Amino acid sequence: MIARVNGQPIYLDVYQKQVEQTEKALVEQGIMAQGDVGDAQRAQLRANVLQGLIDQVLIEQAAAEMGITVDDSELEQSLSGMVAEGTGSIEQWLAANNMTMEELRAMQRAQLLASKVIAVVSAAVPTVAEQVHARHIFTVDQAKGQALLERIKRGENFAALAQRESEDASTSANGGDLGWFPRDAPLMPLAVVQTAFALSVGEVSQLVQSEAGYHIVKVEAREENRPLAPEMLLYAQQNAFQAWLAERRARAVIEHYQP
Repeated sequence: MIARVNGQPIYLDVYQKQVEQTEKALVEQGIMAQGDVGDAQRAQLRANVLQGLIDQVLIEQAAAEMGITVDDSELEQSLSGMVAEGTGSIEQWLAANNMTMEELRAMQRAQLLASKVIAVVSAAVPTVAEQVHARHIFTVDQAKGQALLERIKRGENFAALAQRESEDASTSANGGDLGWFPRDAPLMPLAVVQTAFALSVGEVSQLVQSEAGYHIVKVEAREENRPLAPEMLLYAQQNAFQAWLAERRARAVIEHYQP
């Protein structure tokens, strides 16, 4: 054994084979470094593989508690889909990936089971949330940002000024439009999100500093229960599942053994 999760063992040979397969894939992709950097990559890879196996056991245990199963017909259909999507036979795929048919079945069953558990956990995530529709003007220069803010205060059009002066290439063409977003919007500076939710509709912020630079934020609209965009809903569902999994880890008895 290399680990045990609530009394359920994870065997060393399973772990070692996954490490070898993952490292082989990274080498073939040309993203495995040499020397000290490569050693650090391999150490992280081994830690990630072990954590993945532990999480798999936790999900399987939760599935048993929930009464979630994967029957043979579902498994066969999934395996048939793999062959249809590939360019060769399943035997060729197994040989290329150094796997047996029994190992492939076990891997695919675990993936299907995890998908079902994720769906159950994610079903509780609300599909609507309080959201704002905002614009911003961005610059890395504080003095420039302050000068742009003064121009807005004198009555210049926010969107037109953003189009001409904002240094955010992803939004400047659309007048600094950030679209609709909830309080936990991903990939957006926290300072911008917090500022937007503190403003009234039509209000313009003072100069706001983030890790990237300086922002001027304007709120165009606000809705208390607006449906989440598909990417925002997916993000919320992923967050909910990761929080659920972290809670399962915290409650589990996980024993580690040195290989």
